[in-house]
This record gives sequence, C-alpha cells and structure tokens, in this order.
Amino acid sequence: MSTFRKTSRKRSIYRSQRQSGFTLLELLLVMAILVILASLSTVAVLNLQSSSQSKAAYAQIKILKNACTMYKLNGNPYPKSLDNLIAIPPGMNSATWGGPYLEGSSIPVDPWQNPYKYSANDSTDQVTISSAGKDGQHGTSDDIPGTNG
Repeated sequence: MSTFRKTSRKRSIYRSQRQSGFTLLELLLVMAILVILASLSTVAVLNLQSSSQSKAAYAQIKILKNACTMYKLNGNPYPKSLDNLIAIPPGMNSATWGGPYLEGSSIPVDPWQNPYKYSANDSTDQVTISSAGKDGQHGTSDDIPGTNG
C-alpha cells in the first residue's frame, strides 16, 4: 500500500469523525433558542395566572354579594360584616337570621390571600365588596372590581 493511500484514508476517517458530532457553536445556538422559548412560555403562563386570579376574585365577590342579598331578603338589614353570613350576629335568633348563607367556617380571602373590603348601605340598597388586588392595598389601580365595578 502506498503512502498516499494511507494518508488519504486517515484524512477521510478524520473527516467523518469530525463531522459526526456537533460543534460548540451549534450547541450554543440550540441552547439560546431553548432559553428564548422557555422565557416566552414563562411570560405567557404568568399572564394567564394573573388573569385567572382576577377572574376568581370577581366570582368570589359575586358570590358574597348574592349571600348578602339573601341575608337581606330574609327580613334583615344588610350584615354588619361578612362574618354574619356564616355565624349568627349577637342579639339575633336563628329563626330571624335564616343562615348560614355561605358554606365553610370562615369567609374566603381573595386569590392574593387578603381579606375582602365590605360596606353596605341599607338606605341606598347597595353592597360594596372589593379586593385589594395583587399589591394588597385598597385604593390602587389593581383593585377588583376597581372604580368601574
């Protein structure tokens, strides 16, 4: 066998071995693409979570308002606090009270683990229940239902 054949054979073996793997640049490019896709999906999931928490707060507020309306329809003034929807207020008998108006042993908190703010006015027949929202402070732009609700 000639020297030329041995050398060309070594080169072809070396070339096929070198082409069978990935270069560092190719691996870095794939990793960068995966990081970008992961960050985009994380942002989308966080937006969905925030939206679902707001919807849950709206639903809970509606349930609490309906319970207050049922309380009033039983011939009572609106409850002094939301706790009166679960436990008999002091000085009232169970026949007059007609409750409990909610299931469970405590008033639910909003999706951010803050208590709901409650006020009622019998003369205007209005009940206001709101959540402080994500920041936990009433009177800010993220309140639910907010100034329009």
